[in-house]
Amino acid sequence: MKCFNIKKRIFCTLLSMIITVSGIGALSASQVFARGNAGGVMDTLRDTSDDDPNQETDPASGYSPVLYNNTNGLPTSEANAIVQTSEGFLWIGSYSGLVQYDGNTFTRIDSAKTGITSVISLYADSKNRLWVGTNDNGVAVLDKGEWQHFNKQNGLNSLSVRAIAEDENGLIYLATTKGVAIVNEDMTITTVQADQIKEEYIRSIMLGPDNVIYALTMNGAIFTLKDGKMTAYYDPGFLRVEDIHAILPDPAVSGNIYCATSKSSIYYGPLNKGFQSEYANIEPLSYVNSLHKYDDELWVCADNGICRVTNDGKDVIRLTNLPMTTSVENMTSDYQKNLWFVSSQQGVMKIVSNRFTDLYEQLHLNDDVVYSTCRQASRLFIGTKTSGLIVVENNKCLSSLPLEKITTAGGKTIDQHDLIKLFNEDAKARIRSISRDSRGRIWFCSFSKYPLVCYDGQNATIFTSNDGLPASERVRAVFECSDGSMAVACTGGVAVIKDGKVVDVIGASDGIDNTEILTVAEGKNGDILIGTDGDGIYVSSEGKLRHITTDNGLMSDTILRIKKDHKRDIYWLVTSNSISYLDGNYGVVTINNFPYSNNFDIYQNDRDEMWVLSSNGIYIVPTETMIRNTDIMPFFYARGNGLSYYSTPNSYSELTSDGNLYMSGSAGVILVNINGENRLESDVRILVPYIEADDKRIYPDKTGDFTIGANTKKITVYAYCFNYSLVDPEISYRLEGFDRTMKTVRRSELKPVDYTNLSGGEYFFKMQLLDVYGEVQQEISVRIVKKESLREATWFRAFIILGFVGVVIVLAYLASYQRMKKLKAKEQEQTLLIREIVEAFAKVIDMKDRYTNGHSTRVAEYTEMLARELGYDDETVEKYRNIALLHDIGKVGISSETLNKPGRLTDEEFKEIKSHSGKGYNVLKDISIMPELAIGARDHHERPDGHGYPRGITGDEIPRVAQIIAVADTFDAMYSDRPYRKRMNFEKTISIIKEVSGTQLAEDVVEAFLRLVEKGEFRAEDDNGGGSTEDITNIHKKQDADKAAQDRAAKKSSDADEGGENKENGDK
Repeated sequence: MKCFNIKKRIFCTLLSMIITVSGIGALSASQVFARGNAGGVMDTLRDTSDDDPNQETDPASGYSPVLYNNTNGLPTSEANAIVQTSEGFLWIGSYSGLVQYDGNTFTRIDSAKTGITSVISLYADSKNRLWVGTNDNGVAVLDKGEWQHFNKQNGLNSLSVRAIAEDENGLIYLATTKGVAIVNEDMTITTVQADQIKEEYIRSIMLGPDNVIYALTMNGAIFTLKDGKMTAYYDPGFLRVEDIHAILPDPAVSGNIYCATSKSSIYYGPLNKGFQSEYANIEPLSYVNSLHKYDDELWVCADNGICRVTNDGKDVIRLTNLPMTTSVENMTSDYQKNLWFVSSQQGVMKIVSNRFTDLYEQLHLNDDVVYSTCRQASRLFIGTKTSGLIVVENNKCLSSLPLEKITTAGGKTIDQHDLIKLFNEDAKARIRSISRDSRGRIWFCSFSKYPLVCYDGQNATIFTSNDGLPASERVRAVFECSDGSMAVACTGGVAVIKDGKVVDVIGASDGIDNTEILTVAEGKNGDILIGTDGDGIYVSSEGKLRHITTDNGLMSDTILRIKKDHKRDIYWLVTSNSISYLDGNYGVVTINNFPYSNNFDIYQNDRDEMWVLSSNGIYIVPTETMIRNTDIMPFFYARGNGLSYYSTPNSYSELTSDGNLYMSGSAGVILVNINGENRLESDVRILVPYIEADDKRIYPDKTGDFTIGANTKKITVYAYCFNYSLVDPEISYRLEGFDRTMKTVRRSELKPVDYTNLSGGEYFFKMQLLDVYGEVQQEISVRIVKKESLREATWFRAFIILGFVGVVIVLAYLASYQRMKKLKAKEQEQTLLIREIVEAFAKVIDMKDRYTNGHSTRVAEYTEMLARELGYDDETVEKYRNIALLHDIGKVGISSETLNKPGRLTDEEFKEIKSHSGKGYNVLKDISIMPELAIGARDHHERPDGHGYPRGITGDEIPRVAQIIAVADTFDAMYSDRPYRKRMNFEKTISIIKEVSGTQLAEDVVEAFLRLVEKGEFRAEDDNGGGSTEDITNIHKKQDADKAAQDRAAKKSSDADEGGENKENGDK
C-alpha cells in the first residue's frame, strides 16, 4: 500500500496503523494525507510469512496519535462522549463533567454553576446548540452561554440520557433508560407512547435517511420513529441476531442498517427483512460500543480496540500501535478531518496528520542518538550512540542477524556468526555511518577494532589497518566511485578499495596536511574530493593534489559534506558555518543569504529542492534559488509543525530512490518523504465567538456585532484559533480604535485579551492568521460597539462645550476688555506714529526734489482712494498708503544737480534717475514689519508690457501695490504744477491714462481710477478747465529750445564782454 503526497487532510494518516483481511484497503484519494511514499515504506519492511494469512500488521506512518488524560491537560482520565460544535470547540463528556477544548487548552465547565455532572452523551444540533445527556441528572442544552435543564419536573421519565439525535424537523430525541423523550420546538417534552418501548432501556438513537430515527434497546430490539411516532419494531427473533450492542443506519441506502454484537460479528442489510448472514467478523475485537461511517468505510469502536471495515465487509483493518487500547466508546472527526476517540478508562485520543513519522515511537524504542540509517530490502539498519547496531525487520527489532562467515580482507576467519553481536558485543563499535553500494552490499564505518565492515546479506568482510587501512582504526564514511571502487574517509587519509582489497591510501605522504577526513566524494573525470576537519578540501586528480581553503573562498575549512548536484555540474558543500558549492572548475561559491549556519547535511529531491538538515530544523529551498544567490525565503520544519527532534550533528541518513528520508536524529529516526509538496497550512479557523463585559458573556447579534453597555469597565475578547493539527501558526491581532500596532503570538500562546475603560464608540477587533512566510493567510474583523454614556453623548458634549465656550468667552471678554481697550489705544497711537514717521520721510523726499514738492503725499492719497475702490480692507488700504508715501525714497540717493536739472536729462542722467527704484528697495528691504515697503519702492515704474524698470517684469508678475501706485504716480506726474510747466489739462490727463491702460498701467486699476473720476474724484477744486494740453514730449522740446536760446544769448554776451575788454586793453 502507498499513500501519495497530495495532502487532503485525513484518514490516510491511519493507513500504516492497520491490520487487513485478505488485502490492505486504501482510503480514497481525496483523503490521502501529504506524506509522500512514507506510508508505504513500513510495508516494505514487513515479512508476512509468519503472520496469520488473513491478517497483517503495520506500525503506522504519516500520523501522530496523542493521548490526553489527567497528566497532560485533560482534567480527567476517562471520557464517554465527544462532539464538535460549528464554531470549532470540541466538547468531551465524562463522569467528572463537561470539558471544552479549543486545540490549545482544556477547560472544565464548572459543575457547581451549571449542574452538569456524569456526562454520558453529547449532541450538537442544527442550531449549534450543545445537548448534554447525563447519567443521573437529565439533559441540559447550552445555547449562547445559557443553560436550560430538563428533568422529571419537565416531563422526563428517566434522568439517565444515553443518546441524543435530531430529525430534519428540529425535534430532539432523547434515548433514556425508560423510553424515548422528545424535546419539541417550543422546548416542551413529550414521550413516545408505544407499549414496546415506553419502559425499555434505550441504548442508542440516531437519524437515518428519509428523516427516520433508528433506536436500539438494551435487549437487542431495533425500532424506528418518524415525526415523533414509532413506525416499526423488530425484536431479536425477527432480526435473527442476538445481543446487538451497536447500530448504524446506512446513510446511503434507506432502510439498511449495520449492527454489531457483543462478540465480534457485524451484520448488514434491510432492517425490515432481518439479517441473513454475517457481514464481517472483527476478531480479535469484541464488544462493540459504537459504529460510524466515514467516506464509505465503517469504523468500529470496541472494548479492546478500533478497526475499519471496507470492501463490502471483506477487509477488516485493525488500528494497532496506538496509545488507546481499551474501552473505546465513541469517535468523531473534527472540521480538519483529524480523528478523535474517547475511552471510558483512558481519556481522549487524537490521531492527527503528520508528514513526519517517529519510527522510534512507532517501534517503542527508547530514545537514543542515531548516527546513521540504511535500508536493505526489508531491513532498516540503524547505528546508534548507546545501543550500537539496531536492525528492524517486520516492524520488530532483530536480536540477531546470522552470518555464514566473517573474514578479514586478508582472509582471516573471525569466530563470530552474527552481525549484530559482531558490533555490539565483540567490537563494541560506535558506528559512524552505514551505506549501501550499487551491488546491495552494506558498508559499516565505525570507531572500533573493526572500523570497516562490508556485509553482502550472508557474509561479512572486515577491513582494518592490517588490510591496508590507516592505522587509526577510525572510519567515518565510504563513497562508491563510478569505476566500482570504494573511497573510504578515515583518520589518516582516504583509502581506496577495489575488488575487495585496499589498493591505495591518499594521505600525509601525498601532501595532505590534516588527515582527519570527514567526507569524501567523486568529482569530475574520476577526481576524488576530500573534505577535512579544519584543512579545507583536497582534490586528488591523477596522483596530484589541489588544495582549496578559506584562501580560495571557503567560509570554513571544516567540511562536513560534499555532494554532487543531480542536475548540474556542481558539488554542494556543507561546512561548519555555511552552504557553498564548487563549480565545474572547483571554484567556490558561497550561498550568502542562507538563513542558518549550523547545518549538518543536504539532500536534493525530485522537485529539485534542497533539504538542509540543521541543528534547529529542516530548511527547504529550490535549488535554482540557492544558485541565484539572492534573497532566500526557505520553507522551514521544526517542532512547531511536526518534527519531533532534529538531525544528529555529522550524521548520515538514508535517502531511498522514491524519496523516503530516514533522518538520523538526536532521539531516534524520523521518516519523511521529501518529494512531496511542502505545506504548513491547514484548515485553521479563527474567530471571536463571544466576549465578556465586566465578566458577563456577550454573544454577537444577527449581524455579527457585539454591543456592550456604556458603564462597562472591562471587556475581554475571546479570540480563538481552532487548530487541532500539529501546526502552530502565528496570529496577529489588535483592537482598531485603541491598539496602535498589531501584536503577534503563536497560536499556542494566544490568550483572552483584556481592555479597560474604553470610551464609548465603535471598535474593530482585527485578527490575522499568518503563514510560514509571515503573509496574511486569513483575516477576520469583529465590530464591537460600546454604547455612549450621557457624558459621552454627542449632544451632551456639544452642550458642555458650548457652555464652556460661552463661559470662557464671557470671562475672556470681562477679563480682557480693559486690556484690549488699552491695547487698541496703544495700537492706534503706534499706527499714528508710523503714519507720521512715514509722512515725515515723504516730506524729506519732496524737499530733495524741488520739482515734485508734495508729490509723495498726493500719490499716497490717490493710492488710498484706488485701494478702497478695488475693495481692499482698511488694514490693507492703510498699508498701501504708507508704501506709496515712500515709493520715491530712493531719490534721496540721487544727486541734487541731476534731480533738479531744469532741462532735458542726458542718457547718463536719466539712468541715474531710474536708479532711485533700486536704491529705494535697498533702503527699505530690511524692514521686516512691512516687507511690501521695499516692493512698492522698487516696482512702481514696472509696466504690464514689460518696458518698465528696473526688472522689466510683465502683467501679474508686478506686485499689486506697485500696480496701484503706478496709476497714482502717473496721474500726479501729469496733473500737478512743476516749476517748468503748469499742470496738464484734466481731460487731457484722463485721456492719456486711458491710452496707456494695459500697456503702461494695469487695466483693472485704470478702470477703478476711471470709476472714481466719474464719481468726481481727482479733479482739483481750483480746476476751471484750464491747464496745458500739450504732450509731455512737446513740453520737453520747448524746454530744450528755450534752453538753447538762453545758452546762445549768454554766449553772445560773453563774447561782447570779452571784445570790449580786449579793446580797452589795446587802447591802453
